[in-house]
Amino acid sequence: MKNSIGILAVLAFTASAANAQLLKNFKYDGQIEVNAYSNSNADFNKNNSDKKSFVDSRLMLNAGFDLNEDVNAVVSAVKNDRQYGQASQDANTIQSNLFFEQAYLNLKGVFGIDHKVGRQYYGNAGDMVIYYGPKMWPYTGLTATSNPMSVNAIDGWTGWYKFNGLNRDWDVNAIIAKQTQNTTAANAGINDINVTGVNVKTKVEWFNLNAYYYQKVAKTDAVKSTTTQNADYLGLAGIRANWECKYVKNLNLGLEYDQNIGKDTNYPAIGYKHQGYAFKANANYSMDLAGKLGFAGEYALQSGDETNNSADKAFKGINGDYRPGIIYGGGFMTSAALNAGSGLNTYNLGANWTPSKLEKLNVAVTYYDFSANKQAGLTNKKHIGNEGDLVATWTHSEKVDVKGYYAMFSPEKKNLAGSHDAETMLGAALNVKF
Repeated sequence: MKNSIGILAVLAFTASAANAQLLKNFKYDGQIEVNAYSNSNADFNKNNSDKKSFVDSRLMLNAGFDLNEDVNAVVSAVKNDRQYGQASQDANTIQSNLFFEQAYLNLKGVFGIDHKVGRQYYGNAGDMVIYYGPKMWPYTGLTATSNPMSVNAIDGWTGWYKFNGLNRDWDVNAIIAKQTQNTTAANAGINDINVTGVNVKTKVEWFNLNAYYYQKVAKTDAVKSTTTQNADYLGLAGIRANWECKYVKNLNLGLEYDQNIGKDTNYPAIGYKHQGYAFKANANYSMDLAGKLGFAGEYALQSGDETNNSADKAFKGINGDYRPGIIYGGGFMTSAALNAGSGLNTYNLGANWTPSKLEKLNVAVTYYDFSANKQAGLTNKKHIGNEGDLVATWTHSEKVDVKGYYAMFSPEKKNLAGSHDAETMLGAALNVKF
């Protein structure tokens, strides 16, 4: 099905005006992103020359059109393999690196529910629990297994339903999907990763409430067996509340609690239960001061585990995307010693200002502190380090903006033997929407 929709999308771009009428209500949008940056002192030793610079790019194109009055199709093409300075690409290479990350049908109002069937994005960027979609700011670094500005999606069904009950509006969605499918003939259906869940939202007075439950089942048997197949049953139940404070104008508060449940049957002798948890609290406030001045703070705790006993106490998201800090959140802090801890305990404080005489400019500064909740070994201390980010954003228009940024990560000296100089990063990012 996805290949057919993809072919139709390509035809939509190349067909003549006469043929284009076959795709009713055809619409498209997208964006081009370019991120240029220089990273220095990643080994935390200023005496070594290890400065590196890159320019990453990403093209995302979304197309939609009606198949009939009840069904429309959506296709998203992404190309993000090339960095500046690499050789130009011929049409065959471009074709090989242009991926249809989304290709789904939207069935409207079937049994009163909107259904999305196919490969699709799901969740919100930055979420601790679940997010399948493009990695947004801060962009990630290039690794052996991931392109910069990476994108992931999930294949399956999602249902979307809105109704009024108990004198309030409710918004419910559910997902039944497959994150990974083993396609080896001998092991088809084995080593799969399946995701299911339900998410409910409503509003009570000034509170936006959100409750959810998700489960990810990762099958791990290498071959089919007549015995019970081992699998990791990771469940996650959570609740969020956001408060638009009626007593203090422009003050917003948020709370989130997530609890892991379930069991990993790969450890039958000890009964490996999931008992991790996460907590997050945030606040933001804005005021008029020669423009618009804003303040924000956030505290997040993800439990850790230092032993292989009968319970796994480390928090695990279904497919989380919580990445605070340009260096730390972007994966540019690569020290094995600093990454040895389990769980994350972090807070950040920041301020941003949009001057009245330069309404297109916003300047933001944020301080981050990172610690491990549990240490993997006696050699690793709890505190990881601190990061400071300075970001200036010029919003030329609704569809064009440019960022200039500087980040500095200072490691905890006790974790490193002599090499504990700060890592720095300087860059600029362009985003053009169409």
